[in-house]
Amino acid sequence: MNMLSNTPPPSDSAELWKHFSDTYFSLRAGLAALGFAMPFALYLYGKLGHGLDLQASMSAYFWAAGPGQCATFPVRTIFVGFLFAIGVFLFAYKGLTPLENTLLNLAAVCAALVAIFPERLTLDEAVGDPRLAQLFENCPAVKAWADQPSWPVHYAAAVLLFVLLAVVVWFCAEKSLEYLPVDRDAAAFRRAYRVIAVAMILFPAPGFAVAFLFGVPADKVFFVEAAGILTFGVYWSVKSYELHLSSLESDPGRALEHAARRKARQARISEHGGSR
Repeated sequence: MNMLSNTPPPSDSAELWKHFSDTYFSLRAGLAALGFAMPFALYLYGKLGHGLDLQASMSAYFWAAGPGQCATFPVRTIFVGFLFAIGVFLFAYKGLTPLENTLLNLAAVCAALVAIFPERLTLDEAVGDPRLAQLFENCPAVKAWADQPSWPVHYAAAVLLFVLLAVVVWFCAEKSLEYLPVDRDAAAFRRAYRVIAVAMILFPAPGFAVAFLFGVPADKVFFVEAAGILTFGVYWSVKSYELHLSSLESDPGRALEHAARRKARQARISEHGGSR
């Protein structure tokens, strides 16, 4: 079985380089998988595994508990685990530029803060939210915690997480497009990154605003937040496809050839345009 083989790759520079470059692909694939799986894992594990209804938001799964579940909060581990996994992957992934790397590291810290500091619950919200009122009744310790003052770290870190990722997609993602083969449309990828960056802001923002300013009145917030995290998964999928086409990681020499040909073509286009 290949998975149990202890034989290293062939002693060939290309094969060795491909072997280690696969780590980058694995990180991106992991980020995409986490983004696509998180909303479904929260709902299905809560519903099928513990009989919990769809929560008002993804963050609400930190506190989701039915009668007799206050000692475990069964979906909390899934919620926190996904966020820490995303944070570790973002921190481990080294961006192509120093700016991208710094922004990804800051986003990783934000993901950890979202997990460590749960969403704030208030006693006033329970008046208009039967689900929260039931939680306070089932779990008196949570009600006592909600009565304590605190800073809105959870919401601030969540908003900043998506803002940082949107900045990465808008300003940094296109830096690798020069390595695409000349027959590939770099402008199409650039447009896709612009759309993804805008979506990363537009999808989560209403959900976080409603949750922070007015409490969580409806399950719609869950779907708004889920759309944001799914967009996160889309970005890493598109980025992986782009880098696969350019061979930037698997064969840097070929990628440099692509860049040289693309630059030469642009120079010819500029020369012909200027001679008219």
